[in-house]
Amino acid sequence: MRKILTALALISLAGCATSPVPNAQAVSAPADRVFAYQAELQGAGKITVIRDSGFIGSACYATIFLNGDRVAKLDPKEKATFILPSGEWVVGAALEGSGLCGANEKRTETETILKQGQEKYLRVFSSPDSGLDVRPTSL
Repeated sequence: MRKILTALALISLAGCATSPVPNAQAVSAPADRVFAYQAELQGAGKITVIRDSGFIGSACYATIFLNGDRVAKLDPKEKATFILPSGEWVVGAALEGSGLCGANEKRTETETILKQGQEKYLRVFSSPDSGLDVRPTSL
């Protein structure tokens, strides 16, 4: 019986992980939740941040940071595209909201180098074992 309960617990945890959302299927976040880097800029590149779908953290916004500045709040299955000068960028994410959302871990970050005219895609996801994370994606 104990083995069955353990197996069921593992299966239910696996079902809690978020799922990647391809760029073409993600919905753009409303303009009132995207705060910066929206103006056209000659010679710029673009970084699109896409939040996964799924249950973990779904009641909270994923707040997106660029070089430490708060630039957007994303719901599950949403994306935001930022028009940026080339160079090194630190992209971060943290869960935001009331109740348990405010008790989550601090921001997680990843660094990326953006070249002139380049477009990059990053995925914000949650998993039961590692929490919130930001990683490059090719979806």
